[in-house]
This record gives sequence, structure tokens and C-alpha cells, in this order.
Amino acid sequence: MSRFRTGSLVFAVLCTSCLAEARATGVLHTRGSEIVDAGGQIRTLRGFNLGGWFVMEPFMSPMDRTHRLQDSMSVMRTLESRFGRETARRLVALYQKSWIDDGDIARIAKAGFNAVRIPVWWGQFLNIDDPTASGWRGDAFADLDRIVAACRKHGIVAIIDMHGVVGGQSDNPDTGQAGENRFWTDPEAQSATAWLWGRIAAHYRDDPTVAGYDLINEPAPPKGMAAKEAVWSAYDRLYRTVRAEDPQHMIFLEDSFGSWSLNMLPPPSRFGWTNVVYESHIYPWARNHPGVPQAQAAERSAERAVDDAARHRDWNVPIYIGEFSALDTAPGTWKTMIERFDAARLNWTIWSYKAMDRDGTPNFWGYVEPTVALPRPDPSTDDAETIRRDWSAWRTDGAFAANPALR
Repeated sequence: MSRFRTGSLVFAVLCTSCLAEARATGVLHTRGSEIVDAGGQIRTLRGFNLGGWFVMEPFMSPMDRTHRLQDSMSVMRTLESRFGRETARRLVALYQKSWIDDGDIARIAKAGFNAVRIPVWWGQFLNIDDPTASGWRGDAFADLDRIVAACRKHGIVAIIDMHGVVGGQSDNPDTGQAGENRFWTDPEAQSATAWLWGRIAAHYRDDPTVAGYDLINEPAPPKGMAAKEAVWSAYDRLYRTVRAEDPQHMIFLEDSFGSWSLNMLPPPSRFGWTNVVYESHIYPWARNHPGVPQAQAAERSAERAVDDAARHRDWNVPIYIGEFSALDTAPGTWKTMIERFDAARLNWTIWSYKAMDRDGTPNFWGYVEPTVALPRPDPSTDDAETIRRDWSAWRTDGAFAANPALR
């Protein structure tokens, strides 16, 4: 454990406040602008996204060494067409068990963090050729329950994040299926997504290990559509669907569309939303800060988020930085960003806990990254045993260590 904690100095020194907080008891809920446990103790959330786990992304996941397959859907379709559904699902489940296991959750908890955000998508709950109630998978909750149980064991909480709704909420491959963005104009996709959220909420409604539900990750209605109206309507429908099954858990609502600021969200009183957390994402891309060094862009982005939260304090909701990165900067930049979030009493989860570069080498995306060259399969041509063997090699223990880019 120590090699992960001391190898990345910035995270080792920044989570003393995480360690000082008592572990949650009962279902977390909001109290004004704070998140509290059943005993009324403030529970500021700090941790990581479990990126690349259920939702494969080509820039950070060992999904396909040829880079032909660009999303989870293409991997699953390829495997099913070659080996049949049962073998395909076993292979994907093996990938998932290798990428994140109990040891990873233990490592996060021992380093002083108290939360993980878990990106999920509809294809892990429904047959990829039948995204309706009739396509419900018998193993829909198997791996998600496994990691929620690990979180319970190690005293941290999980935010379930819908990274990919039925039909897709953007063109991005991080929805599970690139090039879709059909959700906004497809009533059947909207209904299927609402039904799916109802199943998830019913499954976890009495589980205090689950902090809450992030309804739609980074919604991006097509150009020409009134984005605020479309997103607010979708949020309200999904909010009410979840509340019908689970009146207890927090609901997370993202501003990550349009201007990527809290101005994209309505005051919660407009729709009667309660026990909600408002969420922002921060990626200080150089293209958005022309002529500014990367470190300065990251620090400016953090300051902008803090100022944005301050301007909306009268909404009386907790603010959560659900995803952020200092990108390719020194540890001091990460430290500055996190210190500013903490001083402003913002909740946060870094993107991401675990990652690799396209060529299998470390980059700045993961808290832990590979230390040795690891095999990656070609799902389009390799036999099932080769795919199984290659994906089995991606367990964190023995092959990953603290990201040297963050030392």
C-alpha cells in the first residue's frame, strides 16, 4: 500500500482531512450546502472516478491494441458475433474483474479517500440488441454489486453515474456507443432510460453505501436544440422516476453542457427538487486558454469553479466537482486545485483512478498507471483464450504503481 500513497506525494498530503472525518452511518443526504450522514456529521466527498471499468474508453483502456474498436458497444458486438453472447459476457466480466477489484477499493480507502464515482452505461444492464425491459440481463448487477460490497467493506461510498443513457446523450465514445446522441429526440430511448433508472434506484434504495445517483453524464443535446429546456426536462423526468422508487438517496445533476457552469442549471425550487447535489466538471484544455501555460490554465479553471459555486450559494445545495484533471502538470498544480476546492467546501472526485496511454505507457490521467508493458488483445482476431489471458494481466497489484507524472 505504501508505494501507492508515498509515490504520489500530492495525494498523500492532501487527504489528511479525509482521514479525519468519521465514516458515514446511514444514507447520506443534503443539509443546505453540505452533505451529511444520518448522525448529522458533515461528509465532504473526496475520491476518484472508476473510469475505464464498465465504460471502456480507447485513450485509457486496454480494449483493443489495434485501436479499431472505439467504445464498449463495438467491443461487445465484436465478441458476441465471434464467440456468442455467453462467452462474450464472460470475457467482458473478466476484464472488469481485472481492471477494478476489492484491492483497488481498499487502496483508495487506505490512502484516505472516502468516495468513488462509478460510470455505468445501459449496455451492462440490458442486451445490446434489445435496450428495453424485455432485454434485462440476469447478471445486470453482478459486478456493480461486487464493487459496492467492497466499498461497504472498506468504509467508502459510491456514486452511481449514468455515463451512457439508452440512445446516447452525446456523440462521445464515453457514452458506451460513439456517434449516437439519439436520446434527446427518441421517446423510446427516454422511456427505456427512465425505466432503467427505476430498476437501479429500487435495487439500491436501502443501501447506505450508495451515496446517490448521477442522472446523466455530460449531456450534450444536438446543435439547434434548446439545450437547457431539453436537459432540464430530462432531469426532471428521471428525478421523479428515481424518487418514486427511492425517496432517500441524493440525486446528482450536472451542469456539464453548454457553458459548463452552474448557470446551466435551474434553481432547485423551480422543479421542487430536494436532496440534490449540483455537479460540475473541469478540464482546463489549452484550446480554451490560448497563450496560457497549462498549469496556469488549471489553476484558473479551479478558481472559476470556486467562484461559480460562491455565486450560487443562495441555491443552498452542495456543489460537487464530479470530474477534474490538472492535465499534464506538476504535483503543485494538482495541490493548488484541490486546496482551493477544499477551502470552498466543495466535494470532488478526480478523473481517474486507473488509466494507461494508447501505447500502454503512463500518462497524467490515472492515480495508478502501469509500470510494465502489459498485453492488450485484438477482440476482432484473437481467440478467446488469448483475450482472456491478456485482460487478466491488467490487475493493479504487481503491474501498477503511483503515476510518475504526478510525483
